[in-house]
Amino acid sequence: MLDLSFAAYFHGHLGPWLVLGYKVGIYAKEKLKASSPFDLKCVAYLPKMKPYTCSLDGIQVASGCTLGKLNVELVDSDESSIKFVFTNLRSNESLELKLKPEALDLLKGFEGKDLERAAEEVNRMEIWELMEITYHWRECG
Repeated sequence: MLDLSFAAYFHGHLGPWLVLGYKVGIYAKEKLKASSPFDLKCVAYLPKMKPYTCSLDGIQVASGCTLGKLNVELVDSDESSIKFVFTNLRSNESLELKLKPEALDLLKGFEGKDLERAAEEVNRMEIWELMEITYHWRECG
């Protein structure tokens, strides 16, 4: 698995939104038991602007959902409804990770500050402190 330092290299710097994407990508890959980079699909509901979209680079590195494989999609959304929906295409399980309002406030509070320090703070947090997590099972057919 590629680590967070590779994600920072890939993205160009370490920042809190990159770390958020990396954390949700790792979590989804583990919880949905993806064994191949072709197993998962991610739909990200984000404002189509920086810094929100920085999370997509973390998702690509952590989950294997990439623009090149067309298994990551960006849906333009307002900041009050930021969420990431991962689906295991083999098992039909899905996982929705919705950014908590207090986590959005925290991330917005980092704007204009030391991004590496902000990234370290987000990295120390547990996924459940940042996201509301919902599991779904879809019937085949």
